[in-house]
Amino acid sequence: MNSAAIVDQLPAPLEVTRVSNPTKEAWILHALKKRKTEFLDTHTITAFVGTWNVNGRAPASSTALASWLNFIPKDSGQTALTTLPELLVLGFQELDVRAEAFVYNNAVKDVEWTDALEGCMGTTQHAYRKLATKQLIGMFIMVYARIDVAERVSDVQATSVGCGIMGMVGNKGAVAVRLTYLDTPLCFVCSHLAHDAAQVDRRNAQFHDLCKRLLFAGRDGAPAADPLVPLGSGVHGAGRSLSVFDHSYLVWLGDLNYRLAIDTGDMAEIMARGEHQSLLGLDQLRIAMINKQAFAGFEEAGIAFAPTYKYVLGTSTYDEGRRPAWCDRVLWWTRPGCEGGVRSLSYESVDSVMTSDHKPVRSRLELDVWKVNQECRQAVYLEVLRELDRYENECIPTATLAANIVDFGEVAFGQLVRRSMRLANSGQVPLEYSFVATPSRPHYAPPWLRISPHCGMLLPGESVDVGFSVLVDERTSAALSTRAEDLSDILVLHLDRGRDYFVQVQGQYLTSVYGMSLDVLVHCKQAVRTMTREDFEACLDSGQFSVPVCVWTLTDFLSTYALDRGYSL
Repeated sequence: MNSAAIVDQLPAPLEVTRVSNPTKEAWILHALKKRKTEFLDTHTITAFVGTWNVNGRAPASSTALASWLNFIPKDSGQTALTTLPELLVLGFQELDVRAEAFVYNNAVKDVEWTDALEGCMGTTQHAYRKLATKQLIGMFIMVYARIDVAERVSDVQATSVGCGIMGMVGNKGAVAVRLTYLDTPLCFVCSHLAHDAAQVDRRNAQFHDLCKRLLFAGRDGAPAADPLVPLGSGVHGAGRSLSVFDHSYLVWLGDLNYRLAIDTGDMAEIMARGEHQSLLGLDQLRIAMINKQAFAGFEEAGIAFAPTYKYVLGTSTYDEGRRPAWCDRVLWWTRPGCEGGVRSLSYESVDSVMTSDHKPVRSRLELDVWKVNQECRQAVYLEVLRELDRYENECIPTATLAANIVDFGEVAFGQLVRRSMRLANSGQVPLEYSFVATPSRPHYAPPWLRISPHCGMLLPGESVDVGFSVLVDERTSAALSTRAEDLSDILVLHLDRGRDYFVQVQGQYLTSVYGMSLDVLVHCKQAVRTMTREDFEACLDSGQFSVPVCVWTLTDFLSTYALDRGYSL
C-alpha cells in the first residue's frame, strides 16, 4: 500500500493548535491593543443623559425643564459651542397614560414634550440636530447631536419592544436608539419595568427579555463593537441582527422601578434626617447586580441624591403611603476590551422640579470614541497574525528521520532480521511520538513486524534509534508464501500536536512450504518459490495430487537414501 492510499483512508484530522481558538483570539486582540495607537485616533465626548417619569402630566414649564437640562447657558451668546455636550439623550416614562393610548397605541404627547423641550433651550436648540426619536405608548426617547459633530454620526436606528401585559403590551418595555459616532457603535435604551416592590423577579426577567428582543439591523462594512476587530469579520454583516450588546457602549436609563428590599419601618425619620444613604444597601437593583440576576456587568455612578420616588405632586415631600425608592437610574455597560471608556462626570436628581411623583435624573458621561485608520489596522493585524504564526510554528513539534524507507532485504522463514532508524527531535519543544493504527490495520504494525520503542518522548536535540524486527513464522507465512500479501507496509508515525510522518517498510520473503496448508500444497505442481500469485490462484482450480509434491519428494528421498544406511521409516 502506498502512502497516498494511506492518506486517503485516514479520517479527517482534528484541528491541532497550540491554543484554543478563543484563547488565540484573545491573544490577537491583546497584541492589537498594545499597538492601537498606530491605527486608532481617540477622542473624548460628553453625553448628557436624562430620564424622567412624568406621570402622564402636561409638559413642565420652561423653567422646570431648563433646571433639568442644566447645560443650557443663561446667555448662549457668551457660551462657546464646544462647551455643550456632544450628545443629548432624554428618556421619558408615562408620557401618555390615557386608556386609548394603551388600546390603540396612538400616543400623541411626544410632539408636545418635544416642542416644550426645544423651546426651553432657546437659541441653544439651534446648536443641536435631532438624530432620532422613538415612542412606545408612555416611553419616549430623544437623541440629539451637537451641530458641529453631527456629521460624525452614522447608521442611526431606533426600535422598541413591549413586555407589559401578557409580556407584549407596551405599558412596560423599552425604546432604544443605536448610532455610530466616528467608528464607535453606541446604544441607548430607555425602559420602564414592572412596578411594585414585590415584583423584583419580574423586573429581572423583563430586563433579560428586553436584552434578547431589542434588535437592530446589521449592515456590511459597519464598524465592529471592538475597534481592534478588522472589517470583514462578519460581526455587523448584512442580514445579521444586532443586539444591544453588539456595541462598544450601552447606556441604559429609565424608570427601572427597583425598590427597597424591606421596609425598615422608620422611613419618614430617615428621610427627615437626610440619612437616605444608609438605605442604599437595601436597593433591589444593586442587590440584583451583585447577584448577577440582572444588569450584570453594568456600572453606575455613586448615588448621592435622595430617592426619586414617590413624592406628593407639587412638592418635595414623600408620599407616606409609599416606600421611597431610587426608581429612576442611569447605568452603562462597556464591551470587554473597551473598559474604562465611560466615566461619570455627574449624577444627580433635580429636587426643584415638582410636576410629577418622580424627580427627574440627569447624568453627564464622558465617553472615549475613536476613528479607525482601516489600512493601518489591517496592516498591523496581518503583522500580528504573522507573529502568531511564527510563535505557533516554533511550538509545533518537528522531527527528523534518518530515512523514510526501512529495507530488510531477503527474509526467510523463521529468520529474525533487524534494522534501525534514527529519529531526532529537531524542534524547540518536547516531542511525543507514537506509531498509530490506520483504517486498514487495527494495530500500529503488521503482525510480522515489531517496533521498539513504538512510542516515547524526546526533548529538543535528543534522538533515539527505533528498532524494526521482522520474523515470519507459522502465523504469518501462509499469506506471504501464497503471495496474498507482501512483506511491505506503510507505517504512520504521529507527533502529538504535530504532523504525521510515513515510513515504508519492505523486504523480499523467500517463499517456503513451511506454514502452508496441506490443502494448498496438494494443488501445487511446481516449486512454490517459483510460483506467482496468479499461479497459486490457477492451481487451486486444477486437479490435485493425493500427496503434496514436497511431501512425496521428502519421503522418496528418505526411502531411497535412508534405507541404504539402515534406517527404518
